[in-house]
Amino acid sequence: MRAATETRQRATLRQELTYCFGPFRLVPRRQLLLLDGRPVKLGGRAFELLQVLVQRCGELVSKNELMAAAWPGTFLHDSNLKVNMWSLRRSLGDTQIEPVYIATVARRGYKFIAEVQISIGEIEDDLALAEPLPLSNPPLPRGIVGREAEVVEIAGLLADNRHVTLAGAGGIGKTTVGVAVAQAFAPRCRDGVCFVDLATISDPTLFGAALVTALGIRGNPDNSLAAALDYLRPRQMLLILDNCEHVLPAATIFAGRFMADTSPSRLLATSREPLGTATEHVVRLGSLASPKSGYALTVDQAVRFPAVQLFVRRAAEWSDYQFVDRDCEAIAWICHSLGGLPLAIELAAAQIGRFNPRELVAILDHNLGFRAPAADGTPPRQETLMATIDWSFRLLSQREARLFGLLSVFSDAFEVEDAVFVAEATGLTPVDVVTGLGSLVAKSLLSAQAQGSSLRYRLLDSTRRYAAERRRADPACGQALTRHAQRVLALFEQSEEEWNWREPADWTQRYLGRIADLRAALSWAFGEEGDPVLGIKLTVAAITLWSETSILSEAQARLEDALALAETVACDDLLKAKLACALGWSLFYARKMSNENEVAWLDAIAFARSAGNIEYQQRALVGFAFYLLQIGQVPRAITYLEEATELADRDRDLTATSEADRALAWACAFAGELSKSRAVLDRLAATYSLAKGRSRKDANEVYRFITVRFNLPFVAWMQGQADYAARLARDAVEAADRSGHWVSQSNALGLAALPVALETGNLDALASFTERLRRNLERERISRWVPVERYFSACLRDLRGDRRAVEDMRAAIEELIECRFLMRIGSYLAVLARAYLRQGRIAEAREAITRAIGHQERQGERWCRPELLRVDAAVLLHAGEPLRAEKRLQQALAEARAIGAATFELRIATDLAAHWIGTGRKVKAVRLLAPIYEGFAEGFETPDLAAASHLLRCAPPTASGCGHYRQPKPVHARDA
Repeated sequence: MRAATETRQRATLRQELTYCFGPFRLVPRRQLLLLDGRPVKLGGRAFELLQVLVQRCGELVSKNELMAAAWPGTFLHDSNLKVNMWSLRRSLGDTQIEPVYIATVARRGYKFIAEVQISIGEIEDDLALAEPLPLSNPPLPRGIVGREAEVVEIAGLLADNRHVTLAGAGGIGKTTVGVAVAQAFAPRCRDGVCFVDLATISDPTLFGAALVTALGIRGNPDNSLAAALDYLRPRQMLLILDNCEHVLPAATIFAGRFMADTSPSRLLATSREPLGTATEHVVRLGSLASPKSGYALTVDQAVRFPAVQLFVRRAAEWSDYQFVDRDCEAIAWICHSLGGLPLAIELAAAQIGRFNPRELVAILDHNLGFRAPAADGTPPRQETLMATIDWSFRLLSQREARLFGLLSVFSDAFEVEDAVFVAEATGLTPVDVVTGLGSLVAKSLLSAQAQGSSLRYRLLDSTRRYAAERRRADPACGQALTRHAQRVLALFEQSEEEWNWREPADWTQRYLGRIADLRAALSWAFGEEGDPVLGIKLTVAAITLWSETSILSEAQARLEDALALAETVACDDLLKAKLACALGWSLFYARKMSNENEVAWLDAIAFARSAGNIEYQQRALVGFAFYLLQIGQVPRAITYLEEATELADRDRDLTATSEADRALAWACAFAGELSKSRAVLDRLAATYSLAKGRSRKDANEVYRFITVRFNLPFVAWMQGQADYAARLARDAVEAADRSGHWVSQSNALGLAALPVALETGNLDALASFTERLRRNLERERISRWVPVERYFSACLRDLRGDRRAVEDMRAAIEELIECRFLMRIGSYLAVLARAYLRQGRIAEAREAITRAIGHQERQGERWCRPELLRVDAAVLLHAGEPLRAEKRLQQALAEARAIGAATFELRIATDLAAHWIGTGRKVKAVRLLAPIYEGFAEGFETPDLAAASHLLRCAPPTASGCGHYRQPKPVHARDA
């Protein structure tokens, strides 16, 4: 949540035992590490490790002691300690060759070497971590070796070139260099860095989905590439497309469009081959420099070569290796034989500990066929890499080799439980998996990173491709993809259950991080060799993630596929109902309300009835009613909502009951039953409060607090409570802002805040809210709100004197009609008619108000009829037909009184009174207007009441009044 937007109360300070070193403060009782007063997030078991080391500052702490402190009573591979220690050093910024805080004591343990001061310090309660950025950030850089000059050069190239591609063989270090360049270039990026890991997708058609997900764009963009370009256009960002080679056509198309656009952002791509755009600046990464064979070198001379430095550093990290003169020739030979290829060097270095350098030379010579090749005889880099991976694979035990192949089913990072589940079918035990993962990490065939209290593992792109080949060649792994899909299904079924209690931000981070494997599992399940029933279940289980994160376009495509398949296989009707409901909601936010939406909702109702499930019957009825309201079928919507509320009498625990009540109240308001609507909306508004906790229950409470304020403000405004309406609308907008739910905020803006600001004449609020909606549409591309934002922006410009804005108002209205977003369209057309009148364009005003009345009558939106008749009267008056105008105003007044719309009654009475005053009927005018005006208790700063007040002051109920009047035009502020 956006705590920065709230005014913080004075913090409570508590006395705490504190260990201070450098800019850090460690507070053991609170399990807190502060950097310059701000909390530092520590991954895995890093806090326990740091606490032991700091408390025994200057002492050697053995590996066994550290393992016992961080994982008491647990069997783990030694690699867990090394990965968590690396995570801790990274959190402390202690990744340089010469450590500042934590020193490794070879083969024994670790020592905290910085000076530590112990004191009692004052620490704030409720310190919060900084908000995570919505962008997909680059992986944290591992110590880079031998590329420092290239990193500086490439960062400089990005300053002058909008698109730079790092091209080179697999394993050459493109991602590592790209991440380092991003770190160096980040200070020039006002809006941050976004990392798109294309290695997580195998289907090029998912390029757009991966791109918008990484950028944090939610909603239902009709075109993902266009949405990304729209998002980037006003921003100064660095976008990294990593591993483009297997989705090259899609990446090339995007890069071409990016370069044709005007964005100040920069694009950095990594690929085995250039993207091939006309303006691409290609940097080809070469091998790390290594010494030629046959030269006698000392340690100091050898480590000047980056390839040797990398080998030695990695060997030291995993095997506590110490470089000595007698190993110089062997290591130089290894690095040169491997062509200076970083990944191949790391794989070789990982074998130190099992083999000494000279033994490694013999093994490489025997297995890879390298015999001190000359410079021009070095094997091609990609062959070198694959040969090295193959050699490393052949050194694995049978169980390790099988596990390595199985892990290729994971598209992104995974946890040990995931690997255990997939491996179970091949006979590998949990102990086999745990020890195998540790061994693969130690051999650099697998990477590991601490996250939360556990480790997450991942195969690099090159090793994953090799592992997949081995998996396909192993008959024992025949069920691996099925097991992977089953595991993903279990995870997302678990996510549905956890949604009810896990903190929303934590839930989203946990399960959005598994979307790459969800995509892979769905692609397999719906493929030729897949399992369609499993795919349908997966789709249903993923609905909560797609809904919670507003990834609507991707959801729509998957839901349509699943529903089509559900008609061809044996499938439970309740599953079909869930799919159809979810499809209905995803289509609800599409650019155009198509007949597909109605079909989806009617199918959902039918499936739920067939399944005998009352909850989904109610959900489908409510969803369909919302659709009907959007397309302007109010009476039909009320019919379905009455059925939905009747279901609540059979089961009061139905989750959609409050939504049914709210929707019915809203529909009744559109039908002109304001008092009936207000009673329900007031009850709902009093029921839900702004819960301050972070639980799902609190989040749901806040959501309902916001949603009832979509509808109540406009009803309150019509009933004469302008200030209260404005306050309710602003409360909804701010609550949605704090919760970070941009779809809800867009709804609050479009349904409440913007209409109320326009109708109450608050141009500052109108400007602020249109800007907010514009920003939201960059984050959550909900197409239905795009023309609405354009309409209100044009209204603002019109009211500020831009005569051209009326054309934009009309264009936005036409787009809304074309997209079938007909709710309130009569009101929009009436505002357009008033704008035409201000410019003296009477014929166009007449055409607009005639269309408005037609829509109102067809749609059953009685709520706006008084206002439409008032505007029609204004057109008649401007056209020189005062008698017809007066009759129309009297009709409008009667209609306003019939529905209880006090604000419309005041407007109409003001216009009618102005007309009577102009025709010598001042006393009658004051008798009409004065009691209506006196009935208001708020809103006196609005143009409506200001106009009425002005008229009453100038027309006292005496003969001495204000003198003689000519027939004036209506003095209503919007028509003045």
